[in-house]
Amino acid sequence: MDSDNRAGVGLADRAEPDTRGPDGPTAWQYLLDEGLDPAGRIPVHAVRGSTPPADAAGRPGAHRPNPRHGRPLPEPFPADVHADAPAPGLPPLGAGRRPAGRALLSWLEDGRAPRLCRIAGSSGSGRTHLLTWLAAACPPDRPRPGRRVHALLDAEGLTVRSATARLADLLGLTAGEPADLLEALQDGTPRTVVVTDLDRAGGPRLPGTPERLARELLVPLLSVPWLLLVVEAAHGPAADLLADAAPTGAVLDLDQPQWTDPAQYAAWCAGLAGHPVDPAATHPSPGLAQLAARTPGAAPDPALPPADRVAALAAAWWQAVPDAERAALTALAGADGPLSAELWATLPGADPAGVAAAADLLPPPPMADRWRLRPTPLADLVAADSPPVDHAAMMWEVAGGIPVRADGGPDLAASDPERLALLVRHASAGDPGSPMLDEIDLLLHAEPATVTAAFQHAEDVGLPPTPLAAAWRRAAPDRAATARPADRAAVLHAHLTGRHDAAAAHCADLARQADTRWHAVWQHLPAAGPCAAALGLGPHAGHLLLTDGAGLHLADPATGQLLGPVESLAAGGGGVAVEPHPRALTATPFGGALLLNASGELRPLAVRGAPALPDGAPALPGACTAVAGHEGVLVFGGPDGLTHCVETATGTAHRPDVPLHEGPVTALGAAAADGGTLVASGGEDGRVWTWMPGRPPLPAPVDRRPWPVTAVALAATPAGLLLAAAWSDGLLRLRRWGERHRGADLRLGAAVRTLAVTPEGLVVAALPGSVLGLALVG
Repeated sequence: MDSDNRAGVGLADRAEPDTRGPDGPTAWQYLLDEGLDPAGRIPVHAVRGSTPPADAAGRPGAHRPNPRHGRPLPEPFPADVHADAPAPGLPPLGAGRRPAGRALLSWLEDGRAPRLCRIAGSSGSGRTHLLTWLAAACPPDRPRPGRRVHALLDAEGLTVRSATARLADLLGLTAGEPADLLEALQDGTPRTVVVTDLDRAGGPRLPGTPERLARELLVPLLSVPWLLLVVEAAHGPAADLLADAAPTGAVLDLDQPQWTDPAQYAAWCAGLAGHPVDPAATHPSPGLAQLAARTPGAAPDPALPPADRVAALAAAWWQAVPDAERAALTALAGADGPLSAELWATLPGADPAGVAAAADLLPPPPMADRWRLRPTPLADLVAADSPPVDHAAMMWEVAGGIPVRADGGPDLAASDPERLALLVRHASAGDPGSPMLDEIDLLLHAEPATVTAAFQHAEDVGLPPTPLAAAWRRAAPDRAATARPADRAAVLHAHLTGRHDAAAAHCADLARQADTRWHAVWQHLPAAGPCAAALGLGPHAGHLLLTDGAGLHLADPATGQLLGPVESLAAGGGGVAVEPHPRALTATPFGGALLLNASGELRPLAVRGAPALPDGAPALPGACTAVAGHEGVLVFGGPDGLTHCVETATGTAHRPDVPLHEGPVTALGAAAADGGTLVASGGEDGRVWTWMPGRPPLPAPVDRRPWPVTAVALAATPAGLLLAAAWSDGLLRLRRWGERHRGADLRLGAAVRTLAVTPEGLVVAALPGSVLGLALVG
């Protein structure tokens, strides 16, 4: 495996790329223990801390000490795997590619190898197949910690936003923008990410997307010390960006013959259906061999480079295609993406018989019944030899296959999502501002990545965002959790509330039919993030405290309406900078508030002249990871898993006898219950506990999931005690006490930062860019 050392940096002289702009650092900066190579693999416990880049206003980020510094964590084993159990066997890897597979496994396990490995090679060299095998061979729960792939992202057709959302989803996080994902990845969890088909990102209508995806998402990911990145990218602009960011990154070029065993390759070629293949003429390219098996009389010149042999063989193949099948292949070339045979047969110039005959002439698709022209030189040749695509005509042809409602209108809800995606592609290509993108049913039922790409195309040509486009961006529906139209409708309804009444009502109706058991009541969109919310106490009881990029607001919790003027965040009367990533906000019994920032610092805030704490109050804890307040008490959580509840009148502190969490406490809530104070705590361990001062905690957590808790809240409501808990993967769970199997699980497009529950039962959820008022139904 080679090093892409175009900058002349030796392996012993690795240096991090220049990540400073005119206003300060443009990427996360990490303070490491001495003697470590910053471009190598950095153990989490060897990172002293990190500093985020400056925000949009040029304000520098606050340094964040790493709570795991100097504390190596034992490698956990899955619950059903014994530490001494033998490693499972590897899945088979065909086409003679065992040498390449062994090289990748060695790179994964080599603690001194670079953090980036790029898989290069010409189209048809088997790059995607190799990385798919790697992900299957190295699942995240594999007993051998050095052989784990935590996410396999197929970038074909994705934009920067849809790729970010899907990658976050695969990693158990939520993010709509790369900066959000970088923020979430600061949790110190080692991860390995594999990205395939980078060169096909965006599709033909967004030609610069591979470079954008490399520059805006992948290059920033390379700065995370505990993250490994494997990327499939041929030589070109996107690969150059990766090489510039990681000059000593490893490169495995599958066009080089040493990565393919000749004997195994020859045996694989002998098993191909179709015409006989000379393995010496096609080695080391599986795609070349598959194309040769479909080309009569094929005799590639082995002296040519693989890319030139593919181009020459593609020309011979196209020349040999009968006229009867050319029309079907031309139709497939104009589809701009993989298609099922059923949909392919409905395109102009195609029919079932022609498609069946044309499919026999193509190399088998990597995924069953998802046809496209491959390798790339073959697709380019057919497209160049075909008339330009009339996107408007194609749009109407595709629309003709949509079922019709009783009133004569198109029944988009009853249509195939694949057909709707093709409709969106051609509508957007013909007119970036197509009225089709205002059809809410199209957005609800089409494949999400295609809709995201269409909105991106409109944005790139300078069109202002529509309310639907803005809601789509906040909902970030490019995730598995919103595959069902009803789930997508529920989250879009939340982000359309108060912004597009007709579309919001339609989404609410669809969600109601699916019995989603929750609905949005109001939405507050700040002028700029960040957002945090808490219920007021003392003189501000009955009000909602909101912080955003403008400052501190009082609001009506029933409507979200702001009350009175905004005031700057104040610490004891003096102004402080707006926190770019507030971890928690809580009101105090004295009318003020406490803001916990990402650095773990508690800042007292005066609210309309009311102080956070009176003179002579006990000092705030120095190490704090979570905070909550209620009438007469303040509750604090620490990095050691301990919580303690302080009575503000007497200073008396209560705490459970043992830590309830393994690792830091990440969220707290408090409410009056059973004549005392009920405390809810969430932790990095994914558990939610409840306890009351002076009483032993319950024998088990009330909830647990495999992701860190980001927010909790609870309150006594007319329908009973309501507990709300949110996790880093974006799930928000609403449960009434004792109703274990009822309530609602919902996803709002981003991780919930703070939660509050009003005495009337309204749940206020603060996301990075909005605050939502939600109600549980039933």
